[in-house]
Amino acid sequence: MKAVSIALLACVIVTACASTGWPSKTDPSVISGTPDHFLVFDAASGALSEPAGPDCRNPMTDPRDGTRLTLIRSKAGFGDYQTTTPKYGLTGDQLLRIDCRDGRPVGATQGAS
Repeated sequence: MKAVSIALLACVIVTACASTGWPSKTDPSVISGTPDHFLVFDAASGALSEPAGPDCRNPMTDPRDGTRLTLIRSKAGFGDYQTTTPKYGLTGDQLLRIDCRDGRPVGATQGAS
């Protein structure tokens, strides 16, 4: 129970930070090896679900291998997510932009400043 509470608190804190600056430029040519779409991970139950609606959910996960992505910022139905290790062709200072309505990757963008 304590672990679930800590996980939920971490999600709230990260989501609260998700409104920092918004770079409009993305580069789809940089990303590679992404799934067709990412799924929503429910930290409380461990369940995976399809994204729905314009709200960006946190965390998202790669359904192929369980890689978790943490929401850093969001705007207008798009979220910029960070992986714990460099993946999907991203460098250490890049985030993966995902269309929150369907979980599809959009491209790489600059990290939070």
